[in-house]
Amino acid sequence: MQNAIKQVEKTFISSSTSIVGNLKTAENLIINSTLKGNVEIGDYDFFLGPNGRLEGEVHAKNVKIRGQMKGEIKAKEKVEITKEAHFSGKIKSKSISVEKGAYFDAFVDLDRESPGTGTLEETSFEKAVAEIA
Repeated sequence: MQNAIKQVEKTFISSSTSIVGNLKTAENLIINSTLKGNVEIGDYDFFLGPNGRLEGEVHAKNVKIRGQMKGEIKAKEKVEITKEAHFSGKIKSKSISVEKGAYFDAFVDLDRESPGTGTLEETSFEKAVAEIA
């Protein structure tokens, strides 16, 4: 019996390519070129390589930026900004990591579960009482 290996499809756009327009795909996407436009890949991962230059929006599951990006990232899960990156814009995701040395100028909106009902003071007080009890 053979072991089943799941192959993940991906699209790679090299540094010799320049794109003006929007990209939409249903697979992982690696861009190491210049793109002025939006990227929509839903439940797949997006990677902007070290030679990548992007001006626009990215909608993906996970996003990793090593190149230069100006715009907006909407990730369903995680955004990583590496030390080589130069990012300016907005980010909305569940989590974010920024390596020391990265240029990072952004407004960040982290999706997280609501702490519950009530005011912040009430919720904090209820948690403190529960921890003591």
